[in-house]
Amino acid sequence: MFVWDESKRLKVIENHKVDFALITDIFDDPFGVYREDTEHSGEEIRYSVVGLTAEYGLAVVIFTYADDDIRFMTARRAGKWMVKDYEERF
Repeated sequence: MFVWDESKRLKVIENHKVDFALITDIFDDPFGVYREDTEHSGEEIRYSVVGLTAEYGLAVVIFTYADDDIRFMTARRAGKWMVKDYEERF
């Protein structure tokens, strides 16, 4: 199950024009690029996934695991270096 803080979701919509509720299909991309986000991890380990979504095309989600849930931290459309990294995997 996907979970998030609603105030954070609204902030991401405002700042990045990406809605957590419309990006969950990023985890369905069999070519998704997953990384551990050690640079921003504190008490919890954060991860990133770059993958294709129906609504936003190539995007990135930063997330963590909370029990059996995937908790979204932030999301945005993929930057140029992410697109290049994703495409080079084919």
